[in-house]
Amino acid sequence: MNRTTVGRLLAGPSVVVTFLLLVLPVVAGAIDTAFMTPLALPGYLVLTVGSAVGNLLFPNFALWVYWVPFAVACYGLAVVVGVGYRARR
Repeated sequence: MNRTTVGRLLAGPSVVVTFLLLVLPVVAGAIDTAFMTPLALPGYLVLTVGSAVGNLLFPNFALWVYWVPFAVACYGLAVVVGVGYRARR
């Protein structure tokens, strides 16, 4: 694998678009509830599962602490989707 391929797998257009589709609707819904849409369902699912697991492991943390793991999990899912897209292509 050359450097360009690794760069495209980790930060290619498909990864960026998938990450934004997972994160932006959730962030918009968190800022103002009028922006909550069904498009945010996959991101809300990731946030809910991550918050539930985080609350079991670290029950004293506030829920806002789980935004960083949410972003990391969304990036991981975006990389998986990007790799799948590149493999299919």
